[in-house]
Amino acid sequence: MIRDTLSKLFRWRPSTETLYAAVVGLVVLGLSAAMIPAREMPWANILLRDAGMILLAGIFLPLFHILRSGGHFDEFGLTLKRWYIGLPISLILGSLLLDRFLSENPPQGIQFDFITFTEIIYIFMAGVFEVVFFYSFLRTLFERAFGIIPGILLAALFYSFHHLGFQPEFGKLFFVGLMYAIVFRIGNSALLIYPFFWGVGACYDVLVQSEVVSPILYSGIRSLYLTISIFAMILWAWRYASKPR
Repeated sequence: MIRDTLSKLFRWRPSTETLYAAVVGLVVLGLSAAMIPAREMPWANILLRDAGMILLAGIFLPLFHILRSGGHFDEFGLTLKRWYIGLPISLILGSLLLDRFLSENPPQGIQFDFITFTEIIYIFMAGVFEVVFFYSFLRTLFERAFGIIPGILLAALFYSFHHLGFQPEFGKLFFVGLMYAIVFRIGNSALLIYPFFWGVGACYDVLVQSEVVSPILYSGIRSLYLTISIFAMILWAWRYASKPR
């Protein structure tokens, strides 16, 4: 019993999947680092973030790997099963987190207008990338290789350092990554953190709390093309997964 438990928490079974996860993770970190010298070139910065990091490396490559390897999205927590459990828990956790934010750091001078609305949409679309890439894809593949605890720690570490180019608050973000990775892993479901629990934390941090995060430029057009592109990839992945194998 103890040996089985320990083998789930810690193990050493690296594979080509592990290497793939590490390489794609380093690509994401590299794209984020490239955003630093591109700060004076807004559209180059946007291309690195939106096209390279979010759409290609962060969503398409993980989905492509799952489909190509014959895996199932359920194994990665990308499922609507038991939504009636996951969503209420996410809503409760999000409400508790919002209450804490409001009591510790109430918003001042925040005006909700169309720009703010598009910024929120952009944040939520970027959140699809974070949930799919860090808490689903990287965590699962690292867990298969090294066990539950190293999987969670590595996912949180990659999550923290991927903010290098636009929100370098690594210590705080590492613990944020730990929190979301642990909750995700408890039920192995993205719905435990997204949209409510993750959404409250991300929106409040970016729009209210953080003093170092880069502003979201051109949030209207970016939120539009990200929404269309992400839903197109989800539809493609769902149709591909539905084909007889």
